[in-house]
Amino acid sequence: MKIRKTIAATLLMGCMVSGTTAKTYYMAPNGSDANLGTPASPLATIARAQQLLAAGDTLLIRGGEYLIGANDIMSTQESIYACIFDFTKSGKAGKPICYFGYPGERPVFNLSRVKPAGKRVAGFYIHANYLHFRNFEVTGTQVTITTHTQSETFTIRRGNHHNTIENIAVHDGMGIGFVIWKGADNLILNCDAYNNYDPVSEHGSGENVDGFGCHVSDPKHTGNVFKGCRAWRNSDDGFDLITNYAPVTIDSCWAWENGYDANLVRRANGNGIKAGGYALRPINKEAPSNTISNSLAWRNPQNGFYANHHATGNKWYGNTAYNNGYNYDMLNQKSKTEATDVPGYDHVLKNNLSYHPRGRHYRNLNAAACTLENNSFLPSPLTLTADDFESLDASELSAPRKADGSLPDIRFMKVKKGRPAYQKRMGYQFDQATLTAIALPVTTEAKTAQTDNRYYNLSGLTVTKANGGISIHRGKKIIRK
Repeated sequence: MKIRKTIAATLLMGCMVSGTTAKTYYMAPNGSDANLGTPASPLATIARAQQLLAAGDTLLIRGGEYLIGANDIMSTQESIYACIFDFTKSGKAGKPICYFGYPGERPVFNLSRVKPAGKRVAGFYIHANYLHFRNFEVTGTQVTITTHTQSETFTIRRGNHHNTIENIAVHDGMGIGFVIWKGADNLILNCDAYNNYDPVSEHGSGENVDGFGCHVSDPKHTGNVFKGCRAWRNSDDGFDLITNYAPVTIDSCWAWENGYDANLVRRANGNGIKAGGYALRPINKEAPSNTISNSLAWRNPQNGFYANHHATGNKWYGNTAYNNGYNYDMLNQKSKTEATDVPGYDHVLKNNLSYHPRGRHYRNLNAAACTLENNSFLPSPLTLTADDFESLDASELSAPRKADGSLPDIRFMKVKKGRPAYQKRMGYQFDQATLTAIALPVTTEAKTAQTDNRYYNLSGLTVTKANGGISIHRGKKIIRK
């Protein structure tokens, strides 16, 4: 699958570039831009570091707080964005420029003092290619305009590509966490966006503050991926793909309590993953089919997974929705030229699980016009109870990430082994890429494999049943159990 190729290529290139030309510079809260950038003589600002860095080089940022001021604004772009950090110098394929938190430490960039009058704030304005950001936090992004507006903490706006944003947390600010406007093959990996709310513009509606978004206007800007990301208590939506014209993948992401504050006071929309739409208006381009897989939505006041009047169907594989207003809402507009609401068509829903919605398990779905296989709600509803799950303790969702930045190991909403939903491989805990490759468990052969000890082979993969479970082999090697 393309998501695997994209992530593999991005991670393999890394920042450990071989050869003698790659350099490592250091930055610290007590540094100075008159320094050399060595461990004993660290720099003070990203602006100075960017002047020194070349393709293949790395900036290691020591832990502590970096309290950013108005004098740190590097540029104004597009006439309206005050760019605190404007990244204009690109790396190369296999030689990215890396901005990494120092191993074992966690730098925090505090942007709360940057309040440019009449400007939108762009915290990290990515205006380059082959950059890699990792292991730090950004807090306090501001909004100063009182009319319709938005600020953005990480933003890719100029058609740039092959950038990786990894293990970054954006929280307790007024801006969108991470957003892609123009560009291809960008990876947002293992990032968090939470407690972001704009109380300033439009009477404090918080309408434009999503955790993550992709809104590219060029159909050629493909390959943008959100993987292993979490969005919670952002005032609008967790993930938003409105007015997006190239396919996006959202994989293994969690979204909960968006549209609420910490006291569950309602703010703006409150969808977990909003995967499309064009504000219910005619469009002159083809709408893309986005892929949402292995993801989890809990207690979002509107919808857990939402097609948002999209002008075509999306692919929904192995997701779990619990206690949302509606767990799955597949609402489409009639066509790209007819902007009227109709029940969702051309969606592919496989291996999805729905439990205890506040409204209904699904709505706005034309079942005859969609591909529906092995979901707990369609085509053959499955009755689920609390005893089907390892845990219903949602506090696990915000547990600390692992040392490498990956999602924590949790029990929340994972189906117990031996339960019908587990045997059918429903929900976010299963590797949907593998299940799709072997057509498990919706084929007759796979169902047979679950009921006796026979096996079958498909595309080089062998599936066997043993000890109440399914093992997947390639040759003699077990690749999933």
